[in-house]
Amino acid sequence: MRSIRFTITVSTVLIILTSTMAVLGASYLIGHNETDQNSVRMMNLINEDREKTLEKYFGSIEQSAEIMANVAIEDLDSVFLTESGAVRTGTSEQTPEQKTALDEYLHAYCGRLQDLFSGVADNTQGIISYFYCINPEFSSSERGFYYKKIGKTGLIEQTPLDVVNLEPEEYLDATWYEAAVSMGRPGWVGPYVFEDQWVYSYFVPIYKAGTFIGLIGMDISCDTLVDQLKDVRIYKTGYVCLLAANGRVVYHPDFPIGTGKDEMQFGVDEQLLQGKNSGNALIRCTVNNESRQMSYSTLANGMTLFCIVPTNEINAPWIRLVRDIAMIAILIIGVFAVLVSFLMGAIMHPLKQLTDASQRLADADYTVDLNYEGRDEIGALTGAFKRMRDQIRQYIENLNHQILYDRMTDLPNMRHFFTLALQEKEKMQAEGLEVVMVYIDIIGIRHYNRQYGFKTGDKMIMNLAKILARHFGAQRICRFGGDHFTAVADEDRVDEILKAVLRDCETAIDGKRMSIRVGIYPNRLENVDVSIACDRAKFACDLNRGEMSSSIAYYDETMRKQGEMNVHIIQNLDRALKEGWVKVYYQPIVRAADGKVCDEEALARWIDPQFGFLSPGVFIPALEEAKLIYKLDLYVVEQVLKKMKEQERLGIYLVPQSINLSRMDFESCDIVEEICRRVDEAGVDHSMITVEITESIIGSNFEFMKEQIARFRKLGFPVWMDDFGSGYSSLDGLNQIPFDLIKFNMRFMERFDEGDEGKIILTELVNMAMSLKIETVCEGVEKAEQVDFLREIGCTRIQGFYYGRPVPFEEIAASKGKEGALEYENPEEAGYYASISRINLYDFSALSNEADSSLAHYFNTLPMCIMEVSGTRLWYSRCNQSYRDFLKRTMNVDYSTEEIDIMDSDAESGTLFLRGVMQCARDGKRAVIDEYVGSETVVHTMIRRIAVNPVTNTTAVAVAVLAVSTETADGADAGQKAGGSADTPRYMAHGLSTTSELKDTIISLLDNMPCLTFTKLAKTGVYIACNQAFAEYAHKDSPAGVIGLTDSLIFDEKTASHFMEDDKKALSMNEPYVFIEDVLDAAGNRRCFQTTKLKYYNFNSQLCILGMCQDVTDIVRVRRENAEEKA
Repeated sequence: MRSIRFTITVSTVLIILTSTMAVLGASYLIGHNETDQNSVRMMNLINEDREKTLEKYFGSIEQSAEIMANVAIEDLDSVFLTESGAVRTGTSEQTPEQKTALDEYLHAYCGRLQDLFSGVADNTQGIISYFYCINPEFSSSERGFYYKKIGKTGLIEQTPLDVVNLEPEEYLDATWYEAAVSMGRPGWVGPYVFEDQWVYSYFVPIYKAGTFIGLIGMDISCDTLVDQLKDVRIYKTGYVCLLAANGRVVYHPDFPIGTGKDEMQFGVDEQLLQGKNSGNALIRCTVNNESRQMSYSTLANGMTLFCIVPTNEINAPWIRLVRDIAMIAILIIGVFAVLVSFLMGAIMHPLKQLTDASQRLADADYTVDLNYEGRDEIGALTGAFKRMRDQIRQYIENLNHQILYDRMTDLPNMRHFFTLALQEKEKMQAEGLEVVMVYIDIIGIRHYNRQYGFKTGDKMIMNLAKILARHFGAQRICRFGGDHFTAVADEDRVDEILKAVLRDCETAIDGKRMSIRVGIYPNRLENVDVSIACDRAKFACDLNRGEMSSSIAYYDETMRKQGEMNVHIIQNLDRALKEGWVKVYYQPIVRAADGKVCDEEALARWIDPQFGFLSPGVFIPALEEAKLIYKLDLYVVEQVLKKMKEQERLGIYLVPQSINLSRMDFESCDIVEEICRRVDEAGVDHSMITVEITESIIGSNFEFMKEQIARFRKLGFPVWMDDFGSGYSSLDGLNQIPFDLIKFNMRFMERFDEGDEGKIILTELVNMAMSLKIETVCEGVEKAEQVDFLREIGCTRIQGFYYGRPVPFEEIAASKGKEGALEYENPEEAGYYASISRINLYDFSALSNEADSSLAHYFNTLPMCIMEVSGTRLWYSRCNQSYRDFLKRTMNVDYSTEEIDIMDSDAESGTLFLRGVMQCARDGKRAVIDEYVGSETVVHTMIRRIAVNPVTNTTAVAVAVLAVSTETADGADAGQKAGGSADTPRYMAHGLSTTSELKDTIISLLDNMPCLTFTKLAKTGVYIACNQAFAEYAHKDSPAGVIGLTDSLIFDEKTASHFMEDDKKALSMNEPYVFIEDVLDAAGNRRCFQTTKLKYYNFNSQLCILGMCQDVTDIVRVRRENAEEKA
């Protein structure tokens, strides 16, 4: 108990002592500061008094000397000086007669001045001498005059001074005459010793007509200045001192005149002496190792007056006061200590009771009951301590869990996992088991997040975490970050575990499949650190990055060598670029309309002197991983620009050159600025350099990439989306980023012969791009049938081995003019062929004008073609499959691109149609032709001019077959059954349906439409035909499940009623009924659909309804955003 009592007593005393010391300290600081300020003010007053006295004294001397100088100048005759040759006006030398005349003049001149100067000097206090020294170069014989005070007598004339033979002054580093002349203006010189006396001199140079005549000066004795300063005292030993402008002592009580500042050991920061005076600033200095305070002021003549006082003399009164206060404080503290000790004894008893109870609590005796004034404080305190203890224990456990475990999945984080994995590894090795490190990555989660939101993506990650924890064990798996996981496992069981994981992944996303990539590093290859093993497992995992289905890859010797190859590539990149190991090859991109090269893609090829040809799939990922790919891509740009210069020199048409950029290009530098600067320096138009960016790059940082693409396009660089369709392609990117062209991945061509699904998808993608006014190119084309298909569906450009492999420019240049070599497109014709290519042969609106609302919504499977006309010759350029079928079924001819001359007799059978084509080509007016084929069949055709070749004057026209109708027995067109005339597009369906031999064509067209299509009887509402898309919408496996049913049997009552109301409106109209509405698709998602319904009679004269429903969600959104941007 004594320790508590002692602690409280000491603490109280310390508090009192601290408070007292704080008061003393504050008093000391305030008093010390006030004393300092008083001393500064006092020293400033002394300085100001001495400064005024000295300034007045020096000013009187300066005034006297300048009066004498002005008189001397005025008394000089400029004309005489010029005539005597003293003032040189040319290069002639002074004659002896002129010299004699000058000497006589100067002698009289000096005589006149002596009497006047004597009076001025006598009235100037403190003068010990004055003189006028004639410049020896001005006159070699006349020296001037010199007066000096000797003893108590007045100023006595002395022998004029010989300035030529003066000895240099020790303290001036020159003679006093040279020092005065070198100033070139009136000023003070000194102090220095002259004729055994310390003097301070004021000199005024005399000039006349620009010629230096001589020097007028007055000397004062430094003793005069000393007399004015030596009696000044501050405190006991404080003093004032005076330093000349050169820093030497004029007066100091402890140092002789002429002492330098360094010899005085004047310890003060020179920065504090830069002003005119010290003002109210307190300047501390050290003189002879003693602390002092000082103030200063600078005189007009450059001298500095200092007032210096020892610090201890300034502080002595305050120190005595503080000492007295301290003694009083000690007495007070002693009294308080006694009083506190007495009071502590009075409160110790209850504290002892509390201490005894606390000890029992510490011994786990929680039954103690401490009653103090009728209250159980100990019981309440014990309960509070227990609750607080439990809360702190739980808080620490939670905090440790948050530090060591991932918040989302509750799995160990990377840092904690390394510790756990090392323990598991050592444990398994001790049991004789082989260890593997497993790296897992979810495929396509970025696209999943963009489509369904991050919340759903997080759920996907948590589902996988549960699966992995269930099969690997919660302490053997960790979330590395994002959608990446790492696990440690027994090599003998890892395959079994992964099979179970993949099995659970089949239904991991609300019953749907989740695809994952897995990389495995077996520790038996090399016993490495856990972190290195994770890196190698990730390396194996990343090898299958292009795969969209689940895969497992083991790290092996090949991967190790690939890692070494990556190191070689990274280390030798700069050398490879400098020495030409990296070469740029060019692959032609051909326009579908004319078969000529309209673009070229620049591709890097690494030919290593040690390893030979390195695949881009090897060196590009390595450089991307090291963030050095920007060097390669900028090198390619530079080589492309050089190639374009050489190509132009060789007379080969220049076409745009496309370059591929990596995501790392944008992260490593300002790639937009770098490319723009290089292109500008080369003098190449921005439109000739195309930037290709893969879809995966855009998804990695969408907003940032959107901004960079906008920068490229604003600067005039075309931007293409490369590799579209290689992974989880998103149409949202096309909606938000206005690309100039989409390049479809070569996988579409690789699977060209595997079935119609890929062709249908590619067709719809091309149609979509055309609707968005975006051009298309398909790569990987190797066969003629692929070329024909792409031309038919409207793909504007084609790239692949069919036209040429990537080759260096040297081969391109060498093939110029050779037979079989690809032709380069004339830039002047590019617009013409681009117009032909952009026509969508599956979009009838291409032939209609904006004003033709009746045609704008017409369905998109009409037989259509593009024809070119030159003079009397014309030929087919492109057509769709419907047109091929039309020619075969209706005209019984095969599609051919051979030329037709309208003047040939063989063309007479198509005279009306061909003349209509020729007329439209000439006048540009749209034409509708009705022509009989045979005796009963009428073909209704629309023709429209779309472009004119500015070089060859060839004209391109688009042709669409609107209807094929058959005359009835009474001579009326079967189309008349629906009302209206046969020369309008709305009866195309009527004509086809009444011709039995075209029934299969309609069914084929419906089946291959990308949208929902169906046919039903108007009277009963029974479906008689539909395509697979509509069957899926109706939740049926195939169209067979729909045929024979009505809306009431397929859909719910509300939906069926809505559809039947639409049917009634379509039957009441003599034109297609077109409307747009938001409905739920087969997956239950709300989408925007455009529906077209029209009535027609089938071959059995039954009234039917033909319907088409197309998902236009993305198109509507794009048009709305474009309209908003224009607004």
